[in-house]
Amino acid sequence: MKVLIVKPSSFGDIIQANPILQAIKSTWKDCSIDWLVFSRWKQVVELFQNVNNIKCWNRAGGLKSFFEILKDCNKGNYDLVIDLQGLLRTAIFVRLLKAKQKIGVSGMKELSWLFLKEPYKRNKEENAIIRNLNSLSFITKEKYIPTFNINIKYIPYNILSSNGIKNNDKIIAFVPFSRGKAKTWNSNNYVELSKMIKNIDNDIKIVVLGAKKDFGKIESNDIIDLCGKTDIKELAGILSICKFAIGADTGSMHLASAIGLNTVFIFGSSDIKETSPYMKNSIVLSANLECSPCRGKCKFNNEKCLNLITPNEVFKSIKQWIK
Repeated sequence: MKVLIVKPSSFGDIIQANPILQAIKSTWKDCSIDWLVFSRWKQVVELFQNVNNIKCWNRAGGLKSFFEILKDCNKGNYDLVIDLQGLLRTAIFVRLLKAKQKIGVSGMKELSWLFLKEPYKRNKEENAIIRNLNSLSFITKEKYIPTFNINIKYIPYNILSSNGIKNNDKIIAFVPFSRGKAKTWNSNNYVELSKMIKNIDNDIKIVVLGAKKDFGKIESNDIIDLCGKTDIKELAGILSICKFAIGADTGSMHLASAIGLNTVFIFGSSDIKETSPYMKNSIVLSANLECSPCRGKCKFNNEKCLNLITPNEVFKSIKQWIK
């Protein structure tokens, strides 16, 4: 049995698709599973167990890259292809693939359902992790319990030591930055929260993780800025030795939750029902407004909504973990 998972982006969505690997293996023990991903996110899939081959799609390569990766994947002679992205380009890609069986995911967008079968109509109350698994259930008629399997082999102690963190230090991670103001809690709130944490245990090291462009956005003597100093594997290694993580609805936070880390998600414009972490080790805080997710398009750009969540409210959620 040869299976291809088509889930090229992005960080958090790829993490939420991870449980389908374990579900496939529970159905076909000796199967071979390949994963099609944009080159940018290759390191995310490299953290996954049960992936035999990673097929890298150069998103910036245009039609040339599209047909190159199509030709490569057609050599796989797949028995089953599952498109968990559900967008027009992936649906066309799968439609052109030579495979015995092809299936999409519920809620196919951009008219992609014209090219690939949608297993059932989208349920707006359904979490993305369950939606992914239900594509497989449509074929096998089996039910699956979400199980993450993330393989972290490397912890970058050199990065930690060069930033004043010792091997036995207690570490807490802030992961504040996401795409758009509608998902990003005010930086001053993280500074205030760090002071509350330090008042309980001054020996705790607080690190902020993010991309290079995020370096310097949070200025505090209580926080060690590691933004841009890690790749995805190194970031995963640091998260694996943290006590807990606090942050936005972003890929790094979903990775933290998937590896079993206690996490507090501060939700802004994201659809909580669809994208919230599924595991019980995660706490989700939102303003609980009656309006539907604005996706950052309301006149306040969601900053007003996010600031309804106070540092004190977040602190109450993590106080037990500090002690």
